[in-house]
Amino acid sequence: MSFNPISNGEIATGEPVSNATQTKIKNNFDDHEARILSVETGSASVYPPIIINVNGLCFSEWVVDDLVRTTANFNLTITGIRLLMRKAGSSGTHEITLKYKRGGGAWTSILSTNPSVAYSAGDNAISSNAVLNLSNVNIQAGDIIRLDILSSQTNAYGFLVRIDYNKT
Repeated sequence: MSFNPISNGEIATGEPVSNATQTKIKNNFDDHEARILSVETGSASVYPPIIINVNGLCFSEWVVDDLVRTTANFNLTITGIRLLMRKAGSSGTHEITLKYKRGGGAWTSILSTNPSVAYSAGDNAISSNAVLNLSNVNIQAGDIIRLDILSSQTNAYGFLVRIDYNKT
């Protein structure tokens, strides 16, 4: 269905409203609502990524389980994870992992291969090596997501983790 314009003659002051005009109005509203619904539920929807921003100086001995936690507000399927280093360190590799926990269950890794960035990549380097474990990318509303640091560059400053997803 498409929008049907209503002419000025059909809505002229003092003229009766015809059944045909009322039908056009109803059909236009139905079309409008159908378009809104298709945008809200369609695959064309784009959701902003989950961003975990960590500021501060990193040390090579930084190995931290459970550095940051967040929860999922709705069911989602993770489609990608990237690590962005701000200021490169003087040596080492920064590597992170993401895990989720459902209810009283155990922590489960979302990744098969963790994202990492070597100091030699320089400032503002982004990882390209994360591989998702496709059995663990479907997160449910209420699941807890946590960030662990597995290794860090010496004297690097700050990093960001970007989690891309589709709402399911």
